[in-house]
Order: sequence, then C-alpha cells, then structure tokens
Amino acid sequence: MSDLDSDLVYHADIVIFGVIIVFTLASLPRAYARFSRRSEWSQGHILRSVEPRTSVKPRINLNHNIPPVDHEKPSFVEFDNTDSSTACASVPSLPRFALPNDKALPVTPHRDPTLASILHPVASVLRNRVHDNYSVGQVLLMLAYISIIFYVSFYKSNPFTDPHRAGWVIASQIPFVYALATKNNIIGMMVGVGYEKLNFLHRLVGRLMVIGGNVHFLGYVYKWSLAGDIYEKLAEDYVRWGIVAVVCLDILGFCSTEFVRSKSYNLFIATHVAGLIVFLFAACYHEPACVPYVIAACVFYILDHVIRAVKTRITTARLRPIPELGITRVEVPSLNSGWRAGQHVRLRVLSSSMGWWGWTEVHPFTIANVTQTSEGMVLMCKKTGRWTNNLFSMAQTASYGETGKEVGRDVRVIVEGPYGGVGHTVMSSYSGAMFVVGGSGVSFALSAVQDLIQAATDVKVIDIVWSIQDPASLTPLLPLLASIVQNSPSSRIRVHIFYTRAISTTFNGMYLPNGITLLPGRPKLEKLLDAAITDTMSAGGNNGVFVGVCGPVSLANTAARVVKESDIRLCTAVGGVKLHEETFGW
Repeated sequence: MSDLDSDLVYHADIVIFGVIIVFTLASLPRAYARFSRRSEWSQGHILRSVEPRTSVKPRINLNHNIPPVDHEKPSFVEFDNTDSSTACASVPSLPRFALPNDKALPVTPHRDPTLASILHPVASVLRNRVHDNYSVGQVLLMLAYISIIFYVSFYKSNPFTDPHRAGWVIASQIPFVYALATKNNIIGMMVGVGYEKLNFLHRLVGRLMVIGGNVHFLGYVYKWSLAGDIYEKLAEDYVRWGIVAVVCLDILGFCSTEFVRSKSYNLFIATHVAGLIVFLFAACYHEPACVPYVIAACVFYILDHVIRAVKTRITTARLRPIPELGITRVEVPSLNSGWRAGQHVRLRVLSSSMGWWGWTEVHPFTIANVTQTSEGMVLMCKKTGRWTNNLFSMAQTASYGETGKEVGRDVRVIVEGPYGGVGHTVMSSYSGAMFVVGGSGVSFALSAVQDLIQAATDVKVIDIVWSIQDPASLTPLLPLLASIVQNSPSSRIRVHIFYTRAISTTFNGMYLPNGITLLPGRPKLEKLLDAAITDTMSAGGNNGVFVGVCGPVSLANTAARVVKESDIRLCTAVGGVKLHEETFGW
C-alpha cells in the first residue's frame, strides 16, 4: 500500500469517527437528563425478576365478555366527530368511577433538552420524508458518508489503473459495517439510539463495500488482461482468496435486498452468518495487512455475542389467543423487570409445533406492559406470516389447568433483550404526550402510558390515537384502557380509537367510559396534535410535547408530516415537539 493510500484511508476513518464523536457530544445533555434519575441505571439493560408492586391492575379481557346492556339507553349519541375523516356518532360513555390509588404525587423530573424543543423549524426540515421513506437527516448523513468514501477512492486515482485503492477503502470499512450490524451496537450506545435506528447506515456501508469489492476485482482483471498474464495471476492463492471475499460480498449484497428478506428471511440470516465469517478469513488470506481491521471487527462481533448471552433468558411463557386482534398474547411471569417503555425483545419459541425450522427463528416484539407486575412481561404478536400464524395456532390449543380446560398453553421460550426504545429521551420530562399507533403497535402506547402513570412525571396531557380495522378489536383491551384513563393521579388521559373497515353490526350494549371515543375513518392527526398541544398549554405545561408513533411505515410517514407542518407558534409556545418512531419492518 502506498503512503498516499494509507494516509487517505487513515484520515477517512478518523473523519468518520469524528462525526460519531460529534453526535455523541450532542446526545450528552439527554444522557445526563436520563441517568441523573437513579432508576434509569437499572432499567433498560438486563431482564430479571423482582417483587411485584401491590396494586389493582385489571387484565386484558380474554373471555371476550361484553359489559351489561342497559336497553333504556340509546346505542349512539350526538358527538363532535370532526377528528375523524368520516362523520358518524360515537359510542356513549359510562360515568367516571374511582379506582383505589395509594401513590404519592409525582415529582418533577430532570428536563430533556432536545433539538426539537430548541430549533423546531430545523428539526422539522430534517424529519421531512424523501426517497424510500428516508428522512432528510438520514439522506444528508448518507450523502456525507458516500462523499467521504468517494473522495478517498478517487483522489488522484483511477479505478482501472489503480484498483488497489478500492481494496484498501473497503478494508477500512470492515470494522464499521460489523459494528453497525451488532444488536449491542457500540455506536448506538454512544449516540443514544437503538441498533434498529442505525440499520440504514449498516446497509449503506455494506452496499459500498460490495461496489468497492467488485471495482477492486474487475480493475485488476482489466489490468491483467491488458498485460496478458491474467491466467498466471488467477492461479495465485492470494488472488483466489480475494475472489472468495468478493463472492461473499456479492452473495451478502444480493441476499440483503428487500425482496429476499421479505420472501425468505431464513436465507437472509443464513447467508449473513456464513458470509460474514468466511469473508473475514478470506480477507486475511488475501491481504495480511487487513488483519488489524478484521481483528477490530471480531472484537465488535464477539463482544456483541457475549452481551447477548448475558441478556438471554430461557424460561416458560404462557400463550393466549386474542382473536379480535389477530394477536397472540405471550406472558412471561418469570421476567417482570429490567426494561423501559418502548423497548423490544427478540423471541424464540422452542417447540416442534412451530415447524421444522420455526424453533430456529428469532423475531422482535415490543414489550406491552410496565415493570413489576405479577403477570410478568407481556408481548403481543400479530399474525403477519408463517411463524406468527403457527404461534397463534399454538395459543388456540386447549390445555388443562387448575380451573379445568382453558384456551392457551405453556411453552419454553428464549427471550433476548431488551433492545431499542426511546434512547436517552425521558418521556416523563415533557408536559404532554401523544401516541399514534396502528394495530398491534398499541403495545408501545400501553407500556409507555402505564409507565408515565406509575412514574414520577410532569406530564399533564396524554392522548392515545389507535387505528384498527375492526371495532371488535377494542373488546379485549377495553378493561385495560378504561383503567388507564380513570386511574391517572395527575394526567388527563384520552383514548381516540378509529376503525377503517365497514361493519354491518351495531354497538348495542357496548358503552365506553369517559375519555374513550370510537369513530370510523382515519384520524385527522393535524387536529388531534393541535388539540394535544393546546390542552397541554391550558394545563400550564411548557416543557414540550412527546409524540410517539408505532405502526406501519405509512403511519410513521403521516405522523412525521403532521409534526413537520404543525403550527410553529404553537410548538414554540409549548416548548417544542419531539417525534419518536417505531416502525414495522425495519
């Protein structure tokens, strides 16, 4: 390697690391706000079991019983339905009732200063969606990364006459692509985000390596062909190992496409595991100078798997079907602490009922409840494919328990986590919160709102906007939602439920408590967000509004657009609007 090549590659890595340091420094205020709370040191890292809190906690209605009907009351009443895109009357409410509450009044937590609260116009521009659902901020970051790589690759170099440069450039990226691929992502830990939020960078660096590897190989083929010694070169061992490395990169690149990932996720995983390991050996045999980069990648990879082993629990879970939602409710009584609201775990079910290879598959699911409950950790797994359909079928199997025959069954599972979540953001430091969720994404809202209720919080207004296909989906969650609405000591909580599928039945006998509304059509998020901001300011809040989104990418895009286009004067007056997204299919 020439002095120019080594200097360029070295300085490129320094620049990339410098950018990471800049983002790390920018996250320090939020990190301080988070870890200045003693509880944050023990939550969000290791799953464990502790003594549950003694409190009245209604469970999800798994018996699907409808509340008693009062036939003297009408099924529908007049209601302001302008929050929905379709005009229709809502379901009437029951009188508010009091639940026992022995909590002390909340204490104001440390503040969580963010860019969204300080520079709302700038943050709105960076959140704007562009090509392929990437935000402006993500696109700028990717363009900066590409610019660094291209500058180093082409500065005083021609890939046809100097293919050696391209090889060194991709070798220098080996530690970064492996670090970004790990679940316990050291870069994510530094900047305060989950590994899934940096996955777009992992894919970008991987694609650049695929392109660079092929440019490096084809450049030498072109050069050797002109010199007439291509066959002699191809017979060299180091060249053959280089070809193995390029083939590994090409297979990884092809199997990482969205088409392959969606059609055969097992193929994607298998090729990744095998290809990444073989590539490291091939790179070392091809060019011994690659060894330092490979060692760095191995350190990241091994450290990640050691931490994953520490975070893994083998235990027994209870599967229960919720047919109205098309969801399997997974209860893990032996794990009831160690996570933060919004975090997810990776679940593996050890049962032959999952199919020949189903026991080898690992799937991420958001934790749907708060810590320190007697029921333990709860997951809601929606039927979306073969694996989740098999899980739902298992849950429908009848078994015999202490009370006789009942639906559901116990199964051995491997739970790994927790991961992801809201990072260094402290939701309880805001004055208002609005959760926009779709389908099974309600699990994110349930855990977050319950956490805000039981924690020391300054949140004055909480809105849940839940979009579902069929209003029957509300039935099993109605007791829990009613408890959340009516058992808050200091926050005003409202639940807005919107259904999008036309129905032929009526709601006779189904009455909703105060604070819960059910309307057809899609929610008008613009009006709901303005109302949440206005209510927060009316309650005396000026520390910003947290907006959490969990659902399909289309829902996240809509919420991001609404936040971007929200009234700047309102956002400034309330202290800013912070948007956090948890999308399906990352």
